[in-house]
This record gives sequence, C-alpha cells and structure tokens, in this order.
Amino acid sequence: MKSYKISKNNSILLILAVLIISLLINVYTSIMNSRYKILVGKETYKSVEEIRNRNEGALNILNQSIKAGSISNEELLALYKNYSSMSDEFTNLWSNYKNYGKEEIITISKKSKISKEIPNEVYSRIESLLFEYLNSEMKNQNDKIILEGETLNNFSAMNNMSNQLNEFFKEFNQEKFSNKTEEDKEIITIKKNYWIDILNGINSIMDPYINYEFTIKS
Repeated sequence: MKSYKISKNNSILLILAVLIISLLINVYTSIMNSRYKILVGKETYKSVEEIRNRNEGALNILNQSIKAGSISNEELLALYKNYSSMSDEFTNLWSNYKNYGKEEIITISKKSKISKEIPNEVYSRIESLLFEYLNSEMKNQNDKIILEGETLNNFSAMNNMSNQLNEFFKEFNQEKFSNKTEEDKEIITIKKNYWIDILNGINSIMDPYINYEFTIKS
C-alpha cells in the first residue's frame, strides 16, 4: 500500500487555511453579534422609554386624583391606557431578555443577570382593575369615582409603585446620561446593555407588589 505523506509546505498551507477560516468565522460572528445587539437595543430602548413616559403620565393622574379625592372617567381611561401600554412593554422587555443571545450563531453573554423574574402579573392586575372600574362607571353612569376605602388603597399602592419607578428613572438617567443628548442616550444604552439594568430595576420595584391583589372587593 502506498502511504501518503504531507509535506512541510502543505502542512503550513493547511494551518494557514484553518487560521484564515477561523478568522473569517470570528469576523462574521462579530458582525452578526453587533447587528443583533443594535437591533435588540433599539427595540428595548423604545420599550424602556415608553414605560418611563407612560409611568410619568400615570403618576401625574394618580397624584392629582388622590389629592382631589376622586378620579373622573376621562382620567380613569387615560390611566388605563398608560398601564395597558406599560404592561405590553414590560412583557416585551422580558421576552427580549429571555431570547437574548439564543440564536445559533450569536453568543452574547448578558451584561447583567436577573436572578428573580417578576412575571407581568402586577401590571396585568392593575390593567384589569382599571378596566373593572371603567365598566362599573359606564354601567352606573357615574361621572367619577370617589377615592375612599379599598379603592383609595388600590390607588395609593399604584401611586407608591409609580413614584418609586419615576425616582428610579431619574436617578438612573442622572447617573448614566448626565448632559447627554437623546441620541447619545440611545447609543449608550445599546452599547452598554443598560436596558437589562433598567429591567432589573423595574423588576425590583415591582417585587413588593407581587402579592398585592389590585382587585375590587365585594
């Protein structure tokens, strides 16, 4: 039998070919990682900003209503829309977090680990509660809800959580984005995966309210 020997030159060429292929794969993976990170970053940044803006709107309504001792149907509807949007965006953030880096080519390690997942029960229960209030007001043809007893407790809990979230965003933005333009803020958030830190912050704020019922007790 003939034995085939690889010459020294062929060995060098083979090693060079392997190195070049490895380099090309690394370059390709790096490009794909970057594109994927930007794509997810832009989507999550929109979700984060929507939650921040909607929470500010909800907080204004809650503060005014608690101070007045009542909430009009128009304000109640606006509050419902705010929480409905926050519920959707919070779900989107968790979906992106769970799927982040799972693609076959993509291998991105998470900047931050979120040890405890707070499911979207809190926002969902608030959304359902406000919907119940709206239905009750339409059925009874009332112009406003008087905030007292259990109803006041529900609105106070919403107000406390909303205020904590508002303070978190203020402190986070001051620490991470001081004197930055909106465009720079988005770029930095995407580059440093700050959306994961923000999700973790929202998660922590919602944790104490996970067992709060947010229901109309008969």
